[in-house]
Amino acid sequence: MTAILLTAVTFVSTGVGGLVAVRFRDRLHLLLGFSAGAVLGVVFFDLLPEVFAQQPPDEVMLGAAAGFLAFFVLERITRLHGAREHEHALGAHDPEVGLAGAIGLTIHSFLDGVAIGIGFQAGPVVGVVIAVAVIAHDFSDGLNTVTVMLAHGNPVRRSLALLLADMTTPILGAASTLLFQLPASVLPWLLSFFCGFFLYIGASDLLPEAREHDSPMVVVMTALGMILLFGVTRLLPG
Repeated sequence: MTAILLTAVTFVSTGVGGLVAVRFRDRLHLLLGFSAGAVLGVVFFDLLPEVFAQQPPDEVMLGAAAGFLAFFVLERITRLHGAREHEHALGAHDPEVGLAGAIGLTIHSFLDGVAIGIGFQAGPVVGVVIAVAVIAHDFSDGLNTVTVMLAHGNPVRRSLALLLADMTTPILGAASTLLFQLPASVLPWLLSFFCGFFLYIGASDLLPEAREHDSPMVVVMTALGMILLFGVTRLLPG
């Protein structure tokens, strides 16, 4: 139940991101930088040490590579990356493209909830740390869901409906993990998979968006995000 309670916080985080999308557009690069640092921090300071203690290094890297590629394929299938470059494209007002991008983000959010639930199956500390990273980067998911929809000509009502779906799916993802208990031998593989998943989100998804602005504060905020997760992993009991 703790996993579901924490994913309820992602509901708020995603919703706030969607509502902030327009009003604070000039500051979003700082928030994205912080989110990227937090997501990468959970990989470097919690997930990788955890799985290296349970798996041979070659298996860890194989699982991480699979997770990295899986999100890349998801992004390509849903045309998510192309949709999120709407600010740099002329005539990018195809509602179908915006809808595809928002659906991709919603699927991603469901997997975020699954990651939290599986983290708690591995242990309470792993679950909490993964939840912190998800809460941090789900802000940008809500932001992107709304901006992708509106930028491609979708009405506000439909955009808010997709935002609500994006807010809800992490809870559904976490709840789905209550229906099964993974074998102990499978958990390290899935944690390795989510290492690659989060590495892609942080390094190939959030950071490039943040770096579209030349502000040196992006580096500072990214470092702060990583420092926060480092502190969380050290303060929580082992």
